[in-house]
Amino acid sequence: VDSISIVPHTVTKNCTSNQTVENEVEDSKQKIVSQSLTMSNKSPPNIAIIAISNGTQSGQPNPVNALSAHVRQYLQKSLATSLSDPKVTAIVLIGRPDGKGVFSAGADIKEFSGSDDESSTGGVTTSDPDGIPTLNDLAHLIEKSPKPIIAALTGATLGGGMELALAAQYRVADESLKYGLPEVKIGLIPGAGGTQRLPRLCGVRHALDVIVRGRINGTASEGLKFGFLDGVASEDEGILEVALRWASWASTLSPEKLDSRRLCLKTVPNDEEGMDNSDLCDFALQSVPPKDMGGESVHATIEAIRASFELSSFQKGMEAEKNIFNDLLYHSLAGRAYRHIFFAERSSSSGRQLSKMKSAPSVVGSQLKKGKGAIGVIGAGTMGRGIAISFLRAGFGPVTLVDVNPKGLDAGIKYIQTTIHGEVKKGRIPGSKAKGILNHVKSSSDISYLADCDLVVEAVFENLKVKKEIFTKLNNLVVKKDALLLSNTSSLDVDVIASSLSPERRQYCAGMHFFSPAHIMKLVEVVRGQATSGATLEIICAVTKRIKKVPVVVGNCDGFVGNRMMHPYTSESALLLADYGGKGGLTIADVDNALGRNGHGMAIGPFLVSDIAGNDIGYNIRREKGLLSDHRTGQVG
Repeated sequence: VDSISIVPHTVTKNCTSNQTVENEVEDSKQKIVSQSLTMSNKSPPNIAIIAISNGTQSGQPNPVNALSAHVRQYLQKSLATSLSDPKVTAIVLIGRPDGKGVFSAGADIKEFSGSDDESSTGGVTTSDPDGIPTLNDLAHLIEKSPKPIIAALTGATLGGGMELALAAQYRVADESLKYGLPEVKIGLIPGAGGTQRLPRLCGVRHALDVIVRGRINGTASEGLKFGFLDGVASEDEGILEVALRWASWASTLSPEKLDSRRLCLKTVPNDEEGMDNSDLCDFALQSVPPKDMGGESVHATIEAIRASFELSSFQKGMEAEKNIFNDLLYHSLAGRAYRHIFFAERSSSSGRQLSKMKSAPSVVGSQLKKGKGAIGVIGAGTMGRGIAISFLRAGFGPVTLVDVNPKGLDAGIKYIQTTIHGEVKKGRIPGSKAKGILNHVKSSSDISYLADCDLVVEAVFENLKVKKEIFTKLNNLVVKKDALLLSNTSSLDVDVIASSLSPERRQYCAGMHFFSPAHIMKLVEVVRGQATSGATLEIICAVTKRIKKVPVVVGNCDGFVGNRMMHPYTSESALLLADYGGKGGLTIADVDNALGRNGHGMAIGPFLVSDIAGNDIGYNIRREKGLLSDHRTGQVG
């Protein structure tokens, strides 16, 4: 969904006309924005500052200001106190008291159990029997406030955090802002008014772009352009200073003028580029996956956005959003799978288990964790060239590709260049960045060119003898004694490979198994050998995240985890062809279709997987295990 065109564009326009209020109010706003007021760190006595971070339970780290039950209770109590205090004339809602860090990354997803118990909605839609407010309760409290509430946005303002900001009468931010509604990526839709308020504020076009794509990268300039923001802090003022300035001004507004800022009283505006809102939704539907192919929540978001302008009132739209949200939460198996993946990925790469391991210090590790360092890749074949691209994209360099076959090396370099140029054409990489990336590419048929590398990944074919010879050479030529020496082996014993190194180097050796195509597939198995240190594993996991992949630490055994999972059904697929293929009439396509999307439900069948990954990989694995004989000599292996 990230790469699709949600709605057609003709001319880019400022989509803020739907939030126009009386000219007098807008003129006053401009005067306030242009003022250069100097304010002390202490807020005026008539303005209450409520920091989300202050609601965090003692001893419970909450770096992203997740809106847990404890935080929601704190916000409700603080808002109620400020609203009932006659001395308070305006309220500033901010992430942290000092204006640093994030506003809020949204609901505490751990509260979503997905059971049939309605208390399991993560505090979004259904009130808690113990009186804990939902995000909807807080949003309504903010929106209906008789006193102006200014949301001061910094850093991540996502999901429920953005929905609370939408409920505020005014929104200001600094340049660190990243806003979005990514609920679709965990099989849900925004459930605290996001599908109803955002179309009313910024129009259906921008709402589709943000919600259907599950974006998390909306910037301050984009927020101003589309009307999500009312002001952005300049370089010489902090977010709190700006928010207090707006609060001082807004506290002078009449109740009628404040009502004009409540999105619950507005209707969805017409599209600035002249398309019908319903047509925009229809166009978006043409670009998203079918419901039975992972698109259930995406279709639901479009249905909810459509309700914002098709139903007769805001209240009816909110009821439709609630019903859609709850239906996905309680009944969508795909949604439960998305949330399982969400937690599993974070658990696999959290480093909690690694922190318990005895770690050896590494000088190069700190640089690699920062995305800096010289990388060596041995083998310019399918895997090697993809691994090189992954490191190049992330800004590592130089990246030196080594292969003893000059023709293979030239082909690998050409593939890297073609891939990077192709990504420029698709708009994924700016042309200026692509030039820098390609300047970092080095190549040689001489392995000694890797002497100064901080990290080397061996990616030659699956032959234990060859791999051991390579690691013996690396042991002697790599200068830095704490350089990481890693193998991309998919099945061979990492400890046997590491035995080619001197004892003091073995702690820096591990498996780093990419899946083909390496520059596309996200999973990386980090294979822990007997001598691999905890620090080495931490560095590999950090580097894997840097290259935008998901590290999973696994033990050292035949096939590790991924290939052991694939082995049973790939073997049975081959046996089916052996038994029923040929005259029996069974084809490769029949097997792939039976296991694919129209059959069992896998994305693609096992034979197509082998075609994409390279059939030579499986062949070399079988040969190394002695399962094949040379058709010319009859020799096994």
